[in-house]
Amino acid sequence: MKIPLSTKRIILKKFNKNDVDLLHQLDSDPEVMQYITLGKPRSIEDVKNISLPRILNSYTNGHAFGIFAAYVKKTDEFIGWFQFEQDKDIENAIEIGWRLKRDCWGNGYATEVAIALVEDGLKMNKMIVAKAMSENKASIRVMEKAGLNFAEEFWEDYEPHSENPDVRYELKP
Repeated sequence: MKIPLSTKRIILKKFNKNDVDLLHQLDSDPEVMQYITLGKPRSIEDVKNISLPRILNSYTNGHAFGIFAAYVKKTDEFIGWFQFEQDKDIENAIEIGWRLKRDCWGNGYATEVAIALVEDGLKMNKMIVAKAMSENKASIRVMEKAGLNFAEEFWEDYEPHSENPDVRYELKP
């Protein structure tokens, strides 16, 4: 993947150490966090000490990989982030993911960028995977629109967790 990745409407850029407030806008919204922390907002301290360092560390696996800030080209508005990382559990696989501000839902941004990420991953001859809580129907629809197929239900080890298993979707090269 070439960074910055650019689609018709969105550009992805690397986060930097000054982006705490952008991430906090996203992670402090209970509705955005519904399928991540069961709606528990993250504090500015957690964003500064946990989320942002994890994101900045995501760039250490090569220039193509990481969690990238997403902006609308026309307005330069920050809308959220997209993940393009080597999967921690599956060899030769790239995990894609996304988190968008609530007022950006329903505009097709997630699908547009997910399709571009899938295309880039397939050019690298990698399997593409995406994971979500099984209740997160919107993200599952994005996975399907991006060409991924249901692979399995599984129990991810994180807290808090819903009462249902997570799902993994995939697309093999």
